[in-house]
Amino acid sequence: MAPVRAVRTVALVAVLLAGPLALPAAAAPAVRADGSPARAGAIFTANLIARQSDRCLSVSTGSTRNGSPAIQWDCGSQLDQLWRMVSMGGGFYHLRATHSSKCLSVANGSTEDGAVVIQWECGPQYDQQWKLVQKEGGFFAFVARHSGKCLSVYDGSAQSGASVIQWECGTQHDQQWKFA
Repeated sequence: MAPVRAVRTVALVAVLLAGPLALPAAAAPAVRADGSPARAGAIFTANLIARQSDRCLSVSTGSTRNGSPAIQWDCGSQLDQLWRMVSMGGGFYHLRATHSSKCLSVANGSTEDGAVVIQWECGPQYDQQWKLVQKEGGFFAFVARHSGKCLSVYDGSAQSGASVIQWECGTQHDQQWKFA
């Protein structure tokens, strides 16, 4: 691991372990009458690495289209593996792919186990909002606001190209991610 990446990883873990991610009051997102955020602030940008495979959360083929599926892939320097966390308030975040500026979303707002996770134009929809839940060893689960289900790798696969889905939260390693 390059020294710059190590410093960034240590800084990200320190911020996350310090407690809930929060913005100063002056930078906190305001909420419109319809409940949608009036303003959101970026927290940081990082790779998300699956615990069971040591592979990165990616957008399939680096596509910039709405509906392109999220997958796990060998980590590299691809921008479709770099995610910007943006506070939506209330402890929830958008995960925006840096290459497309689109948000990690659950397809069709499904609440079912096994629903495919995709990228889509960012908006106030709850299927695009994720809460971090700390796990042991510096890993986190991402819980979808609309369903209460976790960002998971299909069937616990360790293979490159495996689909990323939502599934009922548990203790399995395919639902745990670290920042790098």
